[in-house]
Amino acid sequence: MRFRDGCFLYVAKGGLARLVLTRRGFSAITFGHVIVAAKEPTAAIWRHELRHVAQYERIGLAFLPLYIWFHFTRGYARHPLERDASEAPRLIS
Repeated sequence: MRFRDGCFLYVAKGGLARLVLTRRGFSAITFGHVIVAAKEPTAAIWRHELRHVAQYERIGLAFLPLYIWFHFTRGYARHPLERDASEAPRLIS
């Protein structure tokens, strides 16, 4: 684990964290100011995850239940927090 851009980055070289990420088709996941990645994140992935950090700062503890609710009701492609974290114009300022 190391500190980068105000966040802790953990690159899972193996084990349960890597297995869960890759089985779900994710390259990284963010929990507050902790980013867990299956491999060293590209610049685009890093920007995406930092946007989730900003969302967490803005939304607070409601981030995780809200994220899960959107995931199950809208899926990944129509997920507002994922769309906001993409390279597209921001939904949340």
